[in-house]
Amino acid sequence: MRNTFFLCLVLLISISSNGQERFLTVTSKDSIDQLPRYRTSLGANLKLNGYYDVYGGLQESETFNIGSINVFGTDDTSSLNMDLYQSQIKWETQYILKNGDPVKAMVEVDFWGGNGHLRLRKAYVETKHWQIGQNWNNFGDEELWPNILEWEGPPSGVWIRTPHIKYINHFNNINWVYELSIAAPITDYSRYGELEPLVEDTYQNTPDITAALSYRKNWGHIRFVSLLRKVNYKLDGEFDDFVGYGFGLSGIYKKNLNSFQFQITGGKGIAAYMTTISGFGYDGYPTVDGGFNATPAYGGWMSYEYFFSPKLHSNVVIGYTNFKLDNVKRFILTDDSENTDLYAEGQVNNTHYYVLFNVLYDAFERMTFGLELDYGVKELEAKGFVNNQYLDIHENRNAMRISFGFMFYF
Repeated sequence: MRNTFFLCLVLLISISSNGQERFLTVTSKDSIDQLPRYRTSLGANLKLNGYYDVYGGLQESETFNIGSINVFGTDDTSSLNMDLYQSQIKWETQYILKNGDPVKAMVEVDFWGGNGHLRLRKAYVETKHWQIGQNWNNFGDEELWPNILEWEGPPSGVWIRTPHIKYINHFNNINWVYELSIAAPITDYSRYGELEPLVEDTYQNTPDITAALSYRKNWGHIRFVSLLRKVNYKLDGEFDDFVGYGFGLSGIYKKNLNSFQFQITGGKGIAAYMTTISGFGYDGYPTVDGGFNATPAYGGWMSYEYFFSPKLHSNVVIGYTNFKLDNVKRFILTDDSENTDLYAEGQVNNTHYYVLFNVLYDAFERMTFGLELDYGVKELEAKGFVNNQYLDIHENRNAMRISFGFMFYF
């Protein structure tokens, strides 16, 4: 029964991500438990990414990243862009051992490495209890993704891929599955221009540790996750570290073709894992008293997909993210005319709102066309002393994008 459960789990993930068999698939003639002894396939997911920015300052962003909005900007020039850089190539192999245990291996790349260059997405080997290589980080939920054209995803979603070693098992009740992992450490506290002059990057020596517990049924699953990490940094020539931790709750409910998904994430020092604020350096910051704080951040998203007919379906997605910097030593507020430093007792509150609606049409087998409306708001509140003068600043800016394109896989 255990072997059957894990084999079905591997197949379920494979089928849910591919939908149908690849055109270029080779299977063995011999079988175990009525499944081919091995199966290997090579395929591609082609995606046309078209987007028309109505307004809002994301004209140079290929994804609808609300965190990239400059709230002091005034350029609302519309722009139209198209590319196929989000297309993917996947080589996947599954091998059944004589005892019935599955072994799965995958290599997947896309063209998101800059100017159409290849980028490694996944490369891992998975057995009955182990997954070793690069795949979706265990702090997220790899079976979740709203059926959308926009590729950034809603705020606070966790879709980061890292090299890791993950252990998978279940309790006496096979509906309860737990996963433990150690992952390559991520540094994300010195890239953001507002903080970078004070902090230097340094070597990391501790892996990020995650634990997850899922309850699975035919209707979907509920999943609870946790994260613990230690991040080293260098401030004013001195080495030190801070601890980050996070928790998350996610799930999916399916009824017929329709589905509801959600993900809630929160913690301190985990901005590197959260969509729209990952990569900006918000994991930690120096304080006015000479310390270094892990940044509190939280948020979530939910989506609902409804099928009007077997070919026509629509998605609604909403999302929210918030993070705060209290008593930050330095934060640079930027507008069109000057750079201003926010000093002692500085406080910064950053909030993102996200709404999406689309209509998708499955014109024929393996081919989907879509039209989508993306809308987001970024709010910035900053209080503190600038040149010995107290300022209380409230700025916000919204952005609207129309995404369009097609998805075809073979």
